[in-house]
Amino acid sequence: MRPGPGMTDSTRRRFLRAAGALAVLPAAAAGRQETHRFRTADFEIDMTVEYHDGYSSKGFWFHAGTAGRQFCLSAEGEEGRRCLPEFRGSLAIAHYRLRPRSEIRSARSMREHVRTVDRDARLRDRPAFERAIELQRGIASDLQAFGYEAPAAAELSDPHSPWYLFRQDLFLGPQDKPFLVIFWKHALSSIRVMDIIPGEQTWPVKK
Repeated sequence: MRPGPGMTDSTRRRFLRAAGALAVLPAAAAGRQETHRFRTADFEIDMTVEYHDGYSSKGFWFHAGTAGRQFCLSAEGEEGRRCLPEFRGSLAIAHYRLRPRSEIRSARSMREHVRTVDRDARLRDRPAFERAIELQRGIASDLQAFGYEAPAAAELSDPHSPWYLFRQDLFLGPQDKPFLVIFWKHALSSIRVMDIIPGEQTWPVKK
């Protein structure tokens, strides 16, 4: 199968500050959820990932609970412009909550660097990119989506559907070494965290 013109660019990704309760609209319960906890010298970090496999909707709408607003996204990830009339594919939403371990510390921003590690031969390569993420009260959500605009464009259960493997490095403020390295696999049937590697000064916290 070759991706058709209705396919969205692979990584509809948005880091959303003050969106700790980010949810998809119409409401859809996550089919799977996992929580990871980490500790650095300065922060306690919770990362909760919701997986919405085989998701389809009329329109591409979301609700940012903390901010109390709704918004839609285009095929290019633009908010409130040329919004997708339909979507079929998979979503993942990673929620981050950073809590300072002392009163003199605060988490004002994160930074991400994302690059393609591997991909299906039918898909184009994507250049690496870097983005600053403003935190509000230590909270942000990372929205990722992979799919088609047209419901009939592909079968979500096709085991040979196109895919990407991405590496995402996350930094705290101006630090030059990541506190987390996350490997994501994007496919039509699902988006999954394949591996999480704590940085040199990051320690996993047992549940």
